[in-house]
Amino acid sequence: MSENKHISIPKNIETEDQNDFHFLRKTGIEYIEKLGGKLWTDYNSHDPGITTLEVLSYAITDLGMRMNLNMEDILASEDEEKNIHSQFLKATEILPSRPLTELDYRKLFIDINMISGPKRPIRNCWLVPKTEKLYVDCENGNLDFVPIGEKTKDFNVKGLYDLYVDYAEDIDTSDIGCGDSSVKAMILERYHANRSLCEDLAEIKQVETQKVAVCARIGLANKADEELVHAKVTRAINNYLSPEVHFYSLQQMLDKGLSTDQIFEGPLLDNGFIDTEELKNSQLRKEVRLSDIISEIMKIDGIKEIHEISIAGCDSVVKQNNDWLICIEKGRKPELCELSSFSYSKGALPLNINEQKVQDYLETLKREEEVLRDDARQNKELPVPQGTSYDIANYATILNEFPDTYGVGMSGIIGNHNPEREALAKQLKGYLLFFDQILASYFKHLEKVKEVLSVNGGVTRTYFTQALKNIKGFDELVSDYDIENDDQLTDSLYEELDNSVERRNEVLDHLISRFAETFSDYTFLMKSLYGNSADEIVLSNKENFLKEYTSLSKDRGTGYNYTLFSDSDIWNTNNISGVQKRIARLLGLKDYTQRSLSQSPVTIIKTKNDDGKYTYTWKIKDAENNIVLSSVKPYKIEYAATKNLNEAIYQTIQIDLEDLNNALEKLDEKNPEKTIDELKKCEKNFCLIGNIKIRVSLNDNFYLEIVDDSVEQNVIAAHKKTNPYSTLEELKKGIVRLVKYLKYEFTEEGIFLVEHLLLKPTTKDYKLMGGIGCMSIGETFRIAYDLEEEPPIQKDPVKVSETFMTSCEDDCEIDVYDPYSYRISVVLPGFAYRFQDPDFRRYAETVIRQEIPAHVLAKICWVGDRMSETETAQEDLERFEVALKKYLSDKAKNNTASLGNSIRDLVDALTFLNNIYRPGKLLDCAAEDDENSDGKIILGQSNI
Repeated sequence: MSENKHISIPKNIETEDQNDFHFLRKTGIEYIEKLGGKLWTDYNSHDPGITTLEVLSYAITDLGMRMNLNMEDILASEDEEKNIHSQFLKATEILPSRPLTELDYRKLFIDINMISGPKRPIRNCWLVPKTEKLYVDCENGNLDFVPIGEKTKDFNVKGLYDLYVDYAEDIDTSDIGCGDSSVKAMILERYHANRSLCEDLAEIKQVETQKVAVCARIGLANKADEELVHAKVTRAINNYLSPEVHFYSLQQMLDKGLSTDQIFEGPLLDNGFIDTEELKNSQLRKEVRLSDIISEIMKIDGIKEIHEISIAGCDSVVKQNNDWLICIEKGRKPELCELSSFSYSKGALPLNINEQKVQDYLETLKREEEVLRDDARQNKELPVPQGTSYDIANYATILNEFPDTYGVGMSGIIGNHNPEREALAKQLKGYLLFFDQILASYFKHLEKVKEVLSVNGGVTRTYFTQALKNIKGFDELVSDYDIENDDQLTDSLYEELDNSVERRNEVLDHLISRFAETFSDYTFLMKSLYGNSADEIVLSNKENFLKEYTSLSKDRGTGYNYTLFSDSDIWNTNNISGVQKRIARLLGLKDYTQRSLSQSPVTIIKTKNDDGKYTYTWKIKDAENNIVLSSVKPYKIEYAATKNLNEAIYQTIQIDLEDLNNALEKLDEKNPEKTIDELKKCEKNFCLIGNIKIRVSLNDNFYLEIVDDSVEQNVIAAHKKTNPYSTLEELKKGIVRLVKYLKYEFTEEGIFLVEHLLLKPTTKDYKLMGGIGCMSIGETFRIAYDLEEEPPIQKDPVKVSETFMTSCEDDCEIDVYDPYSYRISVVLPGFAYRFQDPDFRRYAETVIRQEIPAHVLAKICWVGDRMSETETAQEDLERFEVALKKYLSDKAKNNTASLGNSIRDLVDALTFLNNIYRPGKLLDCAAEDDENSDGKIILGQSNI
């Protein structure tokens, strides 16, 4: 162990040898000596081989010096879409997070601005856990707000909070709680846009005050402005009694000695940055000390001495036993009362204070703070280095660097022209062109590094080159060389070498690892599920993950925003919890929107035959409801049809898109008669593209069939057999569209996440729901409490006891638990191809439990069946979806008349969810191992 103690990776491995011409020349000669020292002994400068070595060394130093440019210069580009700001995530994008702690939420609310009225309506606020007790009937596990049953237990619901707010002094009462633009409405809007998973805000309360009187006689310096001093004294005392939180610019925070990650920790604020330590020290005071007030007053410039000072409570009910200390009641804020008095003197001369001038000074001090706040608001971004864009890829051929006597430069052969010299010059040119092209490729790669390593990169190739120019007689040396289009030239030279999918996967792995993320286990699992097509599919998953990483990282702990009430925010929506999005992207889900998963693009058709027995077929539809693939024969059991469906999809997506395009080029559109004849005869094997077989009907129309990998190549599915393609152009487009759809768009997968805390009843009777004062958002959201006056009674009101979840499992009298606090249910469609695989299920469940916060417990259900065309009865999944959609709508729109019923229906749907598993063969543990046994279940060994 001690031998490895000091092993580390060196930070600087640059030798700078690539910039040392003499080192390169010396090393090259040493290499020549080792290879051909017996035949080549003259290494002087006049030797043609040494001249060639020197030209090559010079070209390498040119490349090395360009590589040593400042990084911002290498990454700079004239194209704004490729410039350095598009290649990196800014500090404001990647470092901040959604609020997690009480301090984070306090920052978020203090940051609120009002359009009209005081710009800063909240001086301070405090988030306090709310105590709400629920009682359990131990005989049956029923819950209620009051003790029930003969044997009762209770527990406190966790995750609920009350917010105590200290509003600005100059705020109007009407601005606090009424209307969509009120402060309370803005607090609610901010909270629910940033709400942590399994937490909720119960009530917003204004902090009550406890009046304190301060009386003082203060002596001033002769040159002091008494009105200014008095203004500063009152501000200092008020700030001591109720500390104010200030905003700082980025530079001010750096000057405090804070690191960048410390500054950007927590939510990104509109008005700048708040010092976390300063915020911690701004708690509600439990006591007011006279010594602290004296200390604050003596810090003010112009104050010479304090002749006399005292503190007292203004409320006669509060008894004061200590002249030096006043205790403050819990949850109250101390505040100066009108009984406070301050007198000033200079020497023996008493001073009269002009109150108007004092108010003017206070306004001036407030304006100065606003200027500082504006500076903090405008200067909160770390500047991205702006480099100078150079033409890094510009390459000059090495041929023109040779002396004229070689005859390979622009001057050609000097002196005696003869066929032998021309042939020798051409031979040398042809030999050097190989190295010339390689060097040109290196220069082009250096230019493209900013696109290859960009998190927003969209390159589809990983090898690059450029055309060689300014070469005399170039056309005599090279044929079929595209000098105008570098991309086409790259394809012609490197297409066979460029395994772009594999190399881009490696680049994305590098970028993803910089965020401490990994896809290695996922990639390994996908190869076992999707074979050769796994690399392309995983590449698409990684690209989506990186494109959304700012949200996936920042929002990883947020819950669903249930206050958004438009239809597009409730169903068929991206309005889902942040942890849900992150899990979906880590599992490679193509579509994580909240939608009806039971309404799959796949339809299993159940048909009753003449003999009374049933058969099953299937078909796949696209987004336009067109049938893109269907089975070719019926099956006696549904599982066999599903297996055939998965095999058809598997065989289709195995086709590499580049190979597909190359194969389709063989279909000659200019000579369709010849192509049709060859297709009918299946000559040259181009009627089979991967596992897609092209068929020609009697009237020379085209349709597709999917075949398996067996020697017989049995047909397992058909594409548009009833609606064939009429032309070769339509056929080509149809094949590409089919493969792309099944690879990148088709999905039966999705995910639902239900927070149990949001299912908890909020009042003792749903018909008594109301709001705090007039606090509401668009009359669609209210915090519930018991109204003194009952609204009209609704039809069939649900009893509160019917809306609770159960609080026991096997033995209620012993095992009573809290079903609401920090619990979620995750529901996934068990019929999807990957979701049927037990290995993928285990991996997915591991990811889910790793990604949800550590204090949250998840129940994971793999449920449901696809809805067939003739299905009428609701299955588990569809019943759950209907209940969830109704509940989300009622909760968002505050439909109090039916919210209780929708909660009860959703709780019932969650209770009766059943995990589904693919059929398997039950084997005895002594049975011989059969690798071909599909879905084998071995007694005592298999986990299901």
